[in-house]
Amino acid sequence: MRSLPIMPCVAKHTHPAQRVLMLIGGFNSVLRMLNYTLHLFIAVALAAASVLIMIQFSHDVVDTFREHILAAGFLHALGTLFIVWVLSALISAEITFMRSGIFHVEVFFEVAMITLLRQLILIPVKSGGETIPQDDLIFYAMISAALLATGIAYFLVARSHLGSGRKAL
Repeated sequence: MRSLPIMPCVAKHTHPAQRVLMLIGGFNSVLRMLNYTLHLFIAVALAAASVLIMIQFSHDVVDTFREHILAAGFLHALGTLFIVWVLSALISAEITFMRSGIFHVEVFFEVAMITLLRQLILIPVKSGGETIPQDDLIFYAMISAALLATGIAYFLVARSHLGSGRKAL
């Protein structure tokens, strides 16, 4: 009697649970590739935004000197520079994520604190150097309280990572 050659056919001889695990593994690989592609897109968008904001900062500085409004112009340019700081923090977080796959929560607190600081700087600019209206003072106090709360949350999260090898700022 002549025997037929044995052809390995994994799909026919695997248990249904193993096939499901293989499908899930393949789906996870596709999702990881998609996630990496999305993060690559985010990194490129952050780089483009950084270049555009630096151009805006340059225009703000030039306009400040051209219009002879040094104090308000400087504060406005500083507000634009804070956006560069936010973008820098986000780009740094993207680099860390793309290298290690780890995203640190502190980045959200850092971005929130920078954004709140920017608001504190721009409120006096909005009033044009005059006395700040009562409504703006209340808003100023709310921004200050939010900044304090965010700073405390940032400190607590950063401190919790001390044991895992990260340093608190």
